[in-house]
Amino acid sequence: MARRQQTSEVRLVLIAATVVAVLAAAAVVLLLSPTDVANSGVSFKTAEPVDVVRVFISNEYGTVDISFTGEGYVVDDIPAELVDMEELIDLLTNCGMVYAVRTAAAAPRDLESYGLAEPAARVEITYADESALTLIIGNIERVTGNTYFSVEGDPAVYLMESEHSTGFLLPKKAYVEDLVTPELVLSSPLSALLDVTFIGGQLAEPVTVEAVATKDPEVARTAISFGTATHIVRGKGVYELDQTYGVEMMGALLGISSYDIVGYQFTQEEIMAFGFDRPTMQVEFDLKNGVDVQVEHYALAVLKEDDTWYMTSNDNGVIYVVQEPAFLQLEYSKLLVRWFLSPMLMDVRAIELTTEGKEYDFVITGATNAEKQVTCNGKELDIERFRTLYGLLTNAAHDGRLLTNVVVKGAPLLRLTYHYLDEQKQPDVMELYPGDARRVTVRVNGVTELAMREMYLIRVQEALSVLWTEDPIETDW
Repeated sequence: MARRQQTSEVRLVLIAATVVAVLAAAAVVLLLSPTDVANSGVSFKTAEPVDVVRVFISNEYGTVDISFTGEGYVVDDIPAELVDMEELIDLLTNCGMVYAVRTAAAAPRDLESYGLAEPAARVEITYADESALTLIIGNIERVTGNTYFSVEGDPAVYLMESEHSTGFLLPKKAYVEDLVTPELVLSSPLSALLDVTFIGGQLAEPVTVEAVATKDPEVARTAISFGTATHIVRGKGVYELDQTYGVEMMGALLGISSYDIVGYQFTQEEIMAFGFDRPTMQVEFDLKNGVDVQVEHYALAVLKEDDTWYMTSNDNGVIYVVQEPAFLQLEYSKLLVRWFLSPMLMDVRAIELTTEGKEYDFVITGATNAEKQVTCNGKELDIERFRTLYGLLTNAAHDGRLLTNVVVKGAPLLRLTYHYLDEQKQPDVMELYPGDARRVTVRVNGVTELAMREMYLIRVQEALSVLWTEDPIETDW
């Protein structure tokens, strides 16, 4: 427990330092552009935000106690890392510059009409110079929309711009940061999100999107199957990510903002009892949201109860209320690029192809693209003719419709195997089996979940039948 307390104190100091720096900047702005109240009202205090050392607010929601400890600001019992900095800075700024736009009544007999008999809030402010100010907040004036208030010890009633009194009327939980996940800093979410795993929602099985540029050799080796892929998708099978749909779904993970919170400092047991033991969807991802920044890990859980969406983030103890996140509509099939296997020729050393009872063994040699040569069953084949065939072979593409409970039997109509120069990379195997009307069922590396038009098979078989002739190879299918 002591170690955990020390960790919290360290976090508080670090965050407090950030707050002080930001508040100092805000104070400079205020000093450079002072509020002009001389001609329009009464000024009660002109102080920098960092000179506000304590604010104690009582309103209909309870109390909020904000104080400066010498190290930084403490906002009641809200953990330092959860404090909404913008809300806090706004409040301290308005506590530092206290003024009235005009006097409503110099010495009114009846305070009830101003809402000051039973005030909406009482605000006690203490400053670094040991002076103090207590504000009594009343009703909103109907004509101007300003707020009635008085200063303890002064019989007059004044009007304050309502935007300056808003912070006095908020519940304590409003000072909890409403940004669940950070805004995107880089140009694309695919640049910031490294590995993302989706569980639940519309997905029958977990799906992971992995960034190739993570320096993980296994991921890079897997990506060779797809040429220049930047991300791969691991579901039941392995595919290249469709970047357009990936940006849409994965981008929705960043900049999530809550419009309310149920509360904070919940224990894990309380969160589970709330309903998060059966979440609607879970998402985990690594985020490198900048050039020279550390990788952060996020674990989100989403829960739908009636028509309300709740969310948790990591183990921060907050239950957020959010709008329905777009990623809940994630469809596995849309994440997948249409092409099954599309390795670059420079990465392939051999291809085995079997169809119609015939076998074709292609061996590719040559260190550079210009030096490439190929033989088929030991016989030299024109490299340009082979390139045309290769373009056809790597153009195998699904139609986006997932197959369920498909069992393939018998010998395949076509079996295509890619062998790679990287000997640590396992060969990729694509097999075609009879499907429904004018379609073939596709099995890639033992996984059967997609199909494509039968015309692909026909075009490959036609190309092989004229391989040693000068007849053109038709690649459109």
